[in-house]
Amino acid sequence: MSPPGRSGSVGDRLTWQAGIDPRRPFLVRVGPGGQQTVLSYHDVWLESRAMARLLTQLGVGRGDPVHVQLGNVPELLVCLFAVAHLGAVLVPTHPSSTVDDVAYVMSHAGCRVSVTALDRMPVVAAAAEMVPELAQVVTVGGAADGAICWEDVRPGLAEGELPDARPGPGDLLAVLYTSGSSGWPKGVMLTHANLLFAGEAVAQLVRLRAEDRWLVTLPLSHANALLYSVMSAFVTGASAALVPAFDPARWAEQTRDVSATVASLFAVHVRAVLGASPGGVDTSGLRLTLFAQHLTEHERAVFEERFATRLVQVYGLTETLAPTLCDPVHGPVVPGTVGRPTPWVRTRLVDPDGAEVAPGEAGELLVQGVPGHSLMAGYLGREADTRRILHDGWLATGDHLRALPDGSLEFLGRAEDVLKPGVDNVSAAEVERVLLEHVSVLDAAVVGVSTPEREEHIVGFVVLRPEDDATEAEVLAWAGDRLAAHKVPERVVAVPALPRNAVGKVLKRQLGTAHVPVSAAPRVPPVR
Repeated sequence: MSPPGRSGSVGDRLTWQAGIDPRRPFLVRVGPGGQQTVLSYHDVWLESRAMARLLTQLGVGRGDPVHVQLGNVPELLVCLFAVAHLGAVLVPTHPSSTVDDVAYVMSHAGCRVSVTALDRMPVVAAAAEMVPELAQVVTVGGAADGAICWEDVRPGLAEGELPDARPGPGDLLAVLYTSGSSGWPKGVMLTHANLLFAGEAVAQLVRLRAEDRWLVTLPLSHANALLYSVMSAFVTGASAALVPAFDPARWAEQTRDVSATVASLFAVHVRAVLGASPGGVDTSGLRLTLFAQHLTEHERAVFEERFATRLVQVYGLTETLAPTLCDPVHGPVVPGTVGRPTPWVRTRLVDPDGAEVAPGEAGELLVQGVPGHSLMAGYLGREADTRRILHDGWLATGDHLRALPDGSLEFLGRAEDVLKPGVDNVSAAEVERVLLEHVSVLDAAVVGVSTPEREEHIVGFVVLRPEDDATEAEVLAWAGDRLAAHKVPERVVAVPALPRNAVGKVLKRQLGTAHVPVSAAPRVPPVR
């Protein structure tokens, strides 16, 4: 068996994988009705070579960005491997992205070609009117005026040489746009080495085997699905089942139907599954489920018992590629923590001056790595932002944590989640944890709301369980009985749902700009 590839590129790794076991399943397309189509590693290699030929005909070459707006379908990954063969760059956007979102990304990245699902063609066409450099659109799933239909041209792309691009490990392969605390999203630049590192790291973490299969319900345009699930399967010779969209009522059935052994969710998705799926489905093959963000001990216990799987919490950023912190995959979990540093990272907790904090004190988490290998290569076109967050091999996460005596880390919140209602700072994450422990609360978010006097008041937004008759005052009293006085929200507001992005992150800016007359609602005193 020869080593994987000549140049250490993702395209060469696919060529190697397709050669050693051509029939091994790689991707499972799950249709809206649950029907399954299996693509082997060799199938994906053939499709990616055909797509690369089409992109070459459209003028795409080494270093050129290609915009892709597709859902959880194999064609998105075919595009990834196609640009990998050419030394080009994948620039995906979420299928639900708005016209302004797509136009900004295409313009900022300098895309001249876009590959989109047929039903998203109106969005891409409208965005193209604002991006004059976009020269060509390819549709997947049917024909549209002014576009090339992939299915129509695919038969004529079966043969033909490709340019001998030979991209190396340090060459750019993808730009993933992530939302920041303000302004337009930043483009996280990822190299071939970045994607392979992420895959190897996650595969090591979850003890992935070639027989394993990921259930992928999160969007492939997001790092969790692309780096954690697909890339770990890819480097291991395992497989991934691509579900069109997350459906909490059908999650257990999908797990069973595709014979998934591993899955990845966010806490909001775990809660949705608990609320929509009473159990009774045989998911005993699901040995492990990763999740990010906070769950209560009760939620974890119920989920693990109901679906016969172990929940493992992970913490990581797109910029850090693979999980930085993680619960033990095998072993006791320390409640209220996000686990310990993973084997491939070094971490530090520092104060605002960059000095390491004393044990037990809160500090910003820094992660050490190699840019372009174990850390992102940087932000596209934002050198100042890159220098601000990444220097001397240390990446500043903007998250505040505290180390416990056993080495586990307690998450306190992002820098913007540290509230300042008075002299003492308050962690929004801590207040949210207390609110979520109330039996009537299904979801919660805590923000700081400014008053006309420029004071910051703590406001908790909660989603109550269906048909629950708890009141805002009762939830507030619960919090008052469990938090120090300066941490108790000024008000608790019940809302039908929290605004979230495509992967479940709460859009706190939308909550923070909501009209909340805190001065008119005095805080309920704590019940002692």
